[in-house]
Amino acid sequence: MIAADGQAIGEIAALFLDSDGWRVESLQVKLRNEVADQLGAKRGMFHGATLELPIRIIQSVGDAVILSVPAAELKQVSPKAGDASAGH
Repeated sequence: MIAADGQAIGEIAALFLDSDGWRVESLQVKLRNEVADQLGAKRGMFHGATLELPIRIIQSVGDAVILSVPAAELKQVSPKAGDASAGH
């Protein structure tokens, strides 16, 4: 997954679906360590930091998922903006 500023931020770890419409609502992203540090996301010794991102910020999907926002703004667009680890 790549942010709008070209920074590789991590990999998709999970999809969150709307069970009524069977639509993907958001993605859980396992953040690269340097991105987690940049965002102040909590990570443990045995697990990386994750962040939930809404589908609305996806610009394109191909070999990589490209976001419409830069890495520095990801925490602000997270549905759980106050908790960068998203409870996972």
